Amino acid sequence: MRFLCAFLFIALASVDICAATFAERVAIAKEIEAQEAFSTYFFKSLFPAIGPTIGGMMKHCLSLPDASKERFTLVANVTQEGVLTDIDFEPKSNNTGACFAKAFATLTAPPPPLCDCGVLPMVIDMKVEP
Repeated sequence: MRFLCAFLFIALASVDICAATFAERVAIAKEIEAQEAFSTYFFKSLFPAIGPTIGGMMKHCLSLPDASKERFTLVANVTQEGVLTDIDFEPKSNNTGACFAKAFATLTAPPPPLCDCGVLPMVIDMKVEP
């Protein structure tokens, strides 16, 4: 099972994630996140480490004049060193998404599970609750 997960991850990650469309990047990240080893990383390591900071970022972004309350989706890659790269969001009209993406780029993540792929795709679907 471990070999299968690693193989699937390498196969998916070998796709040129930077050249993929936004929708393709979201789909790839969600497929990878569904795998147990990577789901464990996201929910037991990554999000607990950066979650409190993300909350503060969203509060800041929502405090700006005319902040959008519309949902947005952010995609990024996590390098083996924990650097967040290739950050993008949609819809582009969402100024809160733009603010959050800019702030998200300043974070450092815990290093992801080892792989030969170089980066771990991730996705965050952000819904603003009143």
